[in-house]
Amino acid sequence: MTWAPTPRLLAYPWLAAALLVAALATGRPELAAAAAPFVVVLIAGLATSRRPQPPAAWLSVPSQRVMEGEALELTAGVDSPGGVDVLEVGLPLPSGMELVGTANPAVIRRAGGPAQSVTFTVRPTHWGAFSLGGLHVRGFDDFRLRRFEMRLDGQVAVRVYPRSDRLRTLIQPARTHVFPGNRVSSQKGEGIEFADVRPYVAGDRVRNVNWRASARRGDLWINQRHPERNVDVVLLLDTFTHAGPAGAGTLEQMVRGASSLAAAWLRDRDRVGVIGFGGTLRWLEVGGGARHGYRLVDALLDTQVVFSYAWKGVDVIPGRLLPPHALIVGLTPLLDRRVVDALLDLRGRGFDVAVVELSPDPHIESAVSETAVLARRLWRLEREVLRSRFLRAGVVVAAWSEGDAMEPVVWEMEAWRRRARLRGR
Repeated sequence: MTWAPTPRLLAYPWLAAALLVAALATGRPELAAAAAPFVVVLIAGLATSRRPQPPAAWLSVPSQRVMEGEALELTAGVDSPGGVDVLEVGLPLPSGMELVGTANPAVIRRAGGPAQSVTFTVRPTHWGAFSLGGLHVRGFDDFRLRRFEMRLDGQVAVRVYPRSDRLRTLIQPARTHVFPGNRVSSQKGEGIEFADVRPYVAGDRVRNVNWRASARRGDLWINQRHPERNVDVVLLLDTFTHAGPAGAGTLEQMVRGASSLAAAWLRDRDRVGVIGFGGTLRWLEVGGGARHGYRLVDALLDTQVVFSYAWKGVDVIPGRLLPPHALIVGLTPLLDRRVVDALLDLRGRGFDVAVVELSPDPHIESAVSETAVLARRLWRLEREVLRSRFLRAGVVVAAWSEGDAMEPVVWEMEAWRRRARLRGR
């Protein structure tokens, strides 16, 4: 805590001395009378001013998890120290938070009581993990001759979840698993969707008898159905590169897209995992349920680009993170060869792979010279060749631009995969 003189304490002695000197030099007593109030304030203020005790303060929030764009009220409580008439309480805001309709700093007066609280209404403009607190407190004595300032610790962690699109269309994996879910399996067993009929064998349930087919063929025939199963999905996030400015580039777009896809699959009782494939390898194993959904979003909030020259392939990914028959969905701007090779390697190993291309075009400056125009054309041709490599390997690539809805992108991917399955039959 600092206890320092104010500009008033520094200016009043010089002002009173100047008036007294002027009174002596000109012989005008009214100038000396004008200096009297300043002298009285100095004497009274210095006589009554005492170094206050550090105030106690705390910060509380109704919830430590909010959605992006939702208002959040933070309550700061302060015990005003004795001898301080006015107390100013300021809340420093990190980048990504803005104040809504509240004065910052807020003013607390002693007349309101020794213990008071002020409320700051903030709105997060960006997803992420934020640390709020570190209140700045400044107070003055009764004559505002001295002030004290201090920073009060008391951090409050707030996690802001990205707003995600509610997807009605999802990518249907090529194969399902044995756990119950909402995906119609290609296998035959107990279920709802009709698959085929077969002759009756001992032990079949009578309720599965197809009486029409049995009457037409003269012996008993049994209905076969497709069971409903779940799927495993792994979101592979490209954290090698980032295109665009901080807070509005492909990294933010990638997190929003991954959050939308994960929420949609979890609603259908599927299992979802995430792998941050970049300079550092981060992951969350596949799982299902509401609790796993919160863990997955928390893992997405910690996603960041880490630059690295090290060559990395899928061999650095632990085997348990890639369950058999899992659908691998890569979200990448396709700017780093390591991610491209890793996705093609996974496809070569038999995994079902799909790629959401985070288009870097909106973040590229306009070409102003002929050389820049030619370079842009060559770069786009290289990306077309790269997309052709994926298509030849049986991997659909759909471009998703910043600001566009994700639903058409997912619909396009699923339509291509459906046509590919029909051609394969």
